[in-house]
Amino acid sequence: MEKIFSEILENARKEAENAVRVATKVAQREIEYAKKDAEALRERYKSENASELQAVRERISVSGERENKKQELAQRQRIVKETLDAALELFRREGRAGRFFELYKNWLAKKLPLAASCFKQDMVLTCAKEDRELIVSLWQDERKLVFSIGEMAGGFVLSDLDQRISVDCTIESVVRNNEEKWRDQIMQGFEG
Repeated sequence: MEKIFSEILENARKEAENAVRVATKVAQREIEYAKKDAEALRERYKSENASELQAVRERISVSGERENKKQELAQRQRIVKETLDAALELFRREGRAGRFFELYKNWLAKKLPLAASCFKQDMVLTCAKEDRELIVSLWQDERKLVFSIGEMAGGFVLSDLDQRISVDCTIESVVRNNEEKWRDQIMQGFEG
């Protein structure tokens, strides 16, 4: 699964590079506007007390820097979200085919018995329509599965029959659980 997401994230990172370049240009443009505003204020207040002028400059500078930092952070968070969303969409389209199929199948084959070990009786398994046959072929347990179709990129949710207890083994949960680590990978190289 790590290999699948590494490749998907690499593709998504390339798409995100353009967004980062645009965000950097916007931030630089804001800095230039702040500099021009400061220069205009300097000329306007040239005749006023020098200490007042310095205080105005400092306030403008600090305010502009804070706003730029907020914009940069918001842009980075948006890039990470868009990259992870693009990775999920790419998995929806290509995760069950080609070079990813065996990796995905092996991941499911490992997760199914681990999740099933949490239950003592028959279970409800919710999965994407595309995964039902594959999961049936991988199911090695004597207990009965009641299938339910869900809206997910891949993987499954296994629950007791009352659906009070569940084990989430969806691709979305993998993304959520690894978001911090992948955020660092996505933003690596965009620092500075």
